[in-house]
Amino acid sequence: MSGVSKKRLTPPQPRGAAAGTPPTKGILELDRFSEESIERWNEVSDDLDELQNVLYFNLEPERRRRRPDLLKALQRIEPVSMQLENWSRIVDYQWTLHPLSTAGSLTSMGGRYNPGIELDGCTFAAWPALYLGVDHATAYREKFQIEQGQKLEGLTGEELALNAGKSHTTVALHGKLSRVFPFNASTLGPLAKEFAKIKMPLRAAQIMKKLKIKPADLRMLTTGKQLHDVAAVHNWRVLPIQFGLPAPSQILAELIRAAGFEAISYQSSKSSGTCLAIFVDRLAQGSFIEVVGAVPLGAIARLDVTTADELAGWMQLGLKPPSY
Repeated sequence: MSGVSKKRLTPPQPRGAAAGTPPTKGILELDRFSEESIERWNEVSDDLDELQNVLYFNLEPERRRRRPDLLKALQRIEPVSMQLENWSRIVDYQWTLHPLSTAGSLTSMGGRYNPGIELDGCTFAAWPALYLGVDHATAYREKFQIEQGQKLEGLTGEELALNAGKSHTTVALHGKLSRVFPFNASTLGPLAKEFAKIKMPLRAAQIMKKLKIKPADLRMLTTGKQLHDVAAVHNWRVLPIQFGLPAPSQILAELIRAAGFEAISYQSSKSSGTCLAIFVDRLAQGSFIEVVGAVPLGAIARLDVTTADELAGWMQLGLKPPSY
């Protein structure tokens, strides 16, 4: 498991005529590059692609080799039981009849703690997850990715999210879960000790030197806090979107899921509230999530082991679920 800081490489500055030629009057330029600078930028881009591929495909065999020890480290953590009262979920209005469906989590690159169907097929097979917030404010900020206290041009985050033509439905939920993994620096400590035994690939170190990436900006993760922050705090979308590779949070979720947990509880990255990522295909007997109050005709109001297959989302997307 490796971590990358938020620092990003910048393209080389244009030189020669490209650097000294003033822009044509009346044209607003965003940037200007010489042929040489574009070639250099493409070279850097190729090196970054290789670096991320080396980090994933060289480290994954090590994770597989040590998988029994990684799972044992997670299984030493006592599962948490949770009684849910008035938790919240926000869905686009078109999915009002399917408030507990996890089809959306399967699309594109997936979610923070589950890979989607567009992730590189050589890495993970997709699995569904149901995402909930402890209250309306937490669910709202997670849904619309609004930072706590965020304002823009005098408008609050809530006002900014009310875009014309974009309706949504808020669903109140209660339920019970018996095997929840509490995702924090302490519970990830035993797993971090196992990851610490995996060394940085030599080729990755060579590319880092070529790109002048400092060791502090790209390092192997060896502590529970490092694992927590790279998964729960940092922007998880960078690796899936830019490189088609699983995010660190998705790698960790795969291990937690395989270790026998049915859900992950974690602090929202947008507020101080708690969130849940529930693996609907791993629900324990007796666990359930249920909509509070009456629901529209035809809606499935309860998620449990009897409705998990229908709510997993595969049928809605017209896809056949993978055999894990």
